[in-house]
This record gives sequence, C-alpha cells and structure tokens, in this order.
Amino acid sequence: MNAILIVLALGALGVGIVVWATRRKPGQTSNAPREADTAWNDPITPAAPDETKHP
Repeated sequence: MNAILIVLALGALGVGIVVWATRRKPGQTSNAPREADTAWNDPITPAAPDETKHP
C-alpha cells in the first residue's frame, strides 16, 4: 500500500513539474523568441529589365 502511495505521489509531482514548466503567462501567445527584423517594409529592388520586349 505504501509503495502505491509513493508512486502516485511521484507521478503527481512529475505532472505538476511539467505543468509548471510549460505554463503560459497571460497575454503570451508563444514561447518562441520574437523576430525583430522581418523586412516587411524594406524597399523592393526591381529585377533586371526584360530585354525581350524591346525591339
């Protein structure tokens, strides 16, 4: 009987540690680091002009 209680207590402790380690803070959408520079507003450099259209 004591062995079963010890196993259950260790299991509950393990589950508690996993829940504590993986919990999310309020307002946090991801644990991944945020990317600072996404280059979404960088100017677009035009490619070389298509010379097949010119006579």
